[in-house]
Amino acid sequence: MNRSDGSLVSSSTGVFYPYQHQDFYAMDSLFLSHMKQEEVWDFQSVTQVHLGFLGFLTLRGFLRENLSLPKLQVKGLSKHWKTYLAKVNFLGKGVPWESQEFIPNLVSDSLIPALTFGGKGHWAHEFHWERVEKDTTSVFFSATNKQSEGDIAISDLMKDFLQYSQTHHYLERAYIRKENSSYLYLNSKETNPRVFFRENPTDLPEFLFLVAELKTKSSTHSN
Repeated sequence: MNRSDGSLVSSSTGVFYPYQHQDFYAMDSLFLSHMKQEEVWDFQSVTQVHLGFLGFLTLRGFLRENLSLPKLQVKGLSKHWKTYLAKVNFLGKGVPWESQEFIPNLVSDSLIPALTFGGKGHWAHEFHWERVEKDTTSVFFSATNKQSEGDIAISDLMKDFLQYSQTHHYLERAYIRKENSSYLYLNSKETNPRVFFRENPTDLPEFLFLVAELKTKSSTHSN
C-alpha cells in the first residue's frame, strides 16, 4: 500500500482519500494527479461541504470524460454532503461522477445558479456552480474540451469573474488553474489582491478551472 500521495493505487484501479482542509494547492495535487482506469474517491474524511472539493472532483470527472475513461465513483459521503447534494439536485445536472450511495432529488430543477461569466465559445463544455451560506458565496467554474485555437488567458476569465462578482461582493480568495499553470488570488477587500503564480504542467487535456470564495459587502446585508 502506498499512501504517500493520498491514494491506494494498483496498475489500473485507484482509491483516493481526500481529507478536510482549505488548501487549494493540496486539492490541485490530489485531484489533478495521474488518472487511473477505474477510480473510487472515498470522502469519509471530508465531512463538511466545501465547494473546492466539489469543484475539483467535478473537473476531474469532466477530464475523465474527455479521455473516454469510466465515470469516477464516490463513496463515504457524510450526512452534510448527502443533504446538500440532494437539496440542489447536483447529480441531476449532468455531472460526470456517480455516488455509490443513493442520493435522492429533494427539489425541482428551479434551483439553478445564476452565474453570468464565461460562455464565449472557447470550450465545448462549461459548468458553473454557486453556493450561498450566510455572508459567503462560493463559486466554481469548469471548462473542458477546448474548441478555439490559441492560448486562452487566465486574465480574461478573472476579469469577467470580477465584473460579475464585485457588484455585491469582494473577493476573499480564488484559485484559477489551467493544464500548465495556476494563479492564487488572496483577499482584495481594501486593496488589490495578492497574486501567486505557479507553473505546474500536467499530462491532462486542456482545461480552465476557477474556484472562489466571496464575502458579501456590508452595505448589501439585509436587515
